[in-house]
Amino acid sequence: MLKKTSLKTQVYEIIRQKILQQEYALGEKINIDTLAEELNISNSPIREALMMLTQDGLIDMVPNNGARVISFSEEGFHEISSSIYVVLYGAYDLCIKLDVLDVVVAQMEQHLQMQKQYHAMGNIPESVKYALLFDKCIVKATNNKYLLSIYERMEDIFYLMALHSHQRGEDDRKNNIAEHDNILESIRNRDTAALYHWLNIHYDKHL
Repeated sequence: MLKKTSLKTQVYEIIRQKILQQEYALGEKINIDTLAEELNISNSPIREALMMLTQDGLIDMVPNNGARVISFSEEGFHEISSSIYVVLYGAYDLCIKLDVLDVVVAQMEQHLQMQKQYHAMGNIPESVKYALLFDKCIVKATNNKYLLSIYERMEDIFYLMALHSHQRGEDDRKNNIAEHDNILESIRNRDTAALYHWLNIHYDKHL
């Protein structure tokens, strides 16, 4: 039973977690009446929560067809990948100016170690979680709250994309780790050309 305070926010988080944990599949329609019965609440806070999730990019409101979890087209997948690349490219340039690359390297080493550990265990969701934390290190090291806010607003979509890629097969998971190894080595060596090369490969992703 839900508390009566902040119902909209509570429902938002419930639906968000169902999407991220794949209880709702990509492209799946969300039945508001069924969810209202499950949570024992009215439809209104569910509709409000769905609008919030639409703003986050996790839900598509389809005219005459209701709310659906997002699905990725080839064009959309590439556009999102390109957006991440642009943010990280700019963040890395800022890290150089701030002289914080040692911080980036230390954090990346920790997250990559965890990614490899969970990959070896066959735990794809946790492996993806640390894969994204690895990429986020570049943005976090800038200590720029506006840049971090931009990145974090897209983070759930990044997670769904990465999960989709990792679930395609072992080769995709191994390639992701190999690319991370090369990105980390490039930053260690202060080899900007190599880093941009590997970032480009890392985010040249397709369905």
